Amino acid sequence: MHSKLLPHFLIVGAPKCGTTALHYYLSQHPEVNMSPKEIHYFGNDLGYKVKRPTLDYYQSFFKEQGINGDGSVWYLYSDTIFEELKALHITPKIIVLLRNPTEVCYAMHSQNIIDANEDIYEFESALGLEESRKKGNNIPINTDPNRALFYKEMGRFLPRIRFFKENVKASDLFIGLQEDLKSNTAQFLMEIEKFLQITPFESYDLSKVNSNKVVSNNLLHNTIKHPGNIKTRIFRTILPYKPLRKWLVEKVYNQNIKEAKRIPINSNTKKILDQYFKNENIELNKIIKSDISSWISLK
Repeated sequence: MHSKLLPHFLIVGAPKCGTTALHYYLSQHPEVNMSPKEIHYFGNDLGYKVKRPTLDYYQSFFKEQGINGDGSVWYLYSDTIFEELKALHITPKIIVLLRNPTEVCYAMHSQNIIDANEDIYEFESALGLEESRKKGNNIPINTDPNRALFYKEMGRFLPRIRFFKENVKASDLFIGLQEDLKSNTAQFLMEIEKFLQITPFESYDLSKVNSNKVVSNNLLHNTIKHPGNIKTRIFRTILPYKPLRKWLVEKVYNQNIKEAKRIPINSNTKKILDQYFKNENIELNKIIKSDISSWISLK
């Protein structure tokens, strides 16, 4: 292990809270070396199905010059992350981005459909399966990790923020809001630069990142994302030329997906979720600097 090729900071989540955009912006900074988004080296307790990266592979993205960063949203929900960091003798700075948890639930359901993690396309029906899914039932075979389907659980930020505040000194913990990153990106990045103690950078490409997408044909989309061994062999037999296969798959995939504004959440579902998160949001508002009172006033 090369002690200097380890992260100086982690963007730990939460999902659908602007972490992809922040990762993209910071990757442009000349003093910052970012590992690929969602590399998920840490979080032994999160139950990933795919093979985790080796330490050598993880370190291959870092440099001795500048500062190294890792953006992986499920770290926020790991109970073993600080033991894992301690084993590497590092105490990286932690960046957390938050968003109204009702919005997070709804946005994550849309994202799961795009990622082919979800086979229940009605949001309310998917919410109704959460307790069953926590017991391992009704989970699509390719979902990874399973907790991506626990919509209400991932919106319970209070216990996670308490856990991180207990394990990270205040000067090394940055908690920001997705709405602030979105509404005043340049100012938000200045605050991040100050937190990370890096030189101000004035040439960020602030293009919109990770826009909402919708699938036209879910069956086709899932087949492309998870074709299975038999379908893959048949496809390779029909089209043995790999570049042609790749071109065709990408063309069909891209035509089946389009950017579109997310349909507003059902008003009754919103009220139910707002009420579900209300008490924890009240307590969360007391322990973070950002004002989240707008999450609490039920409408």
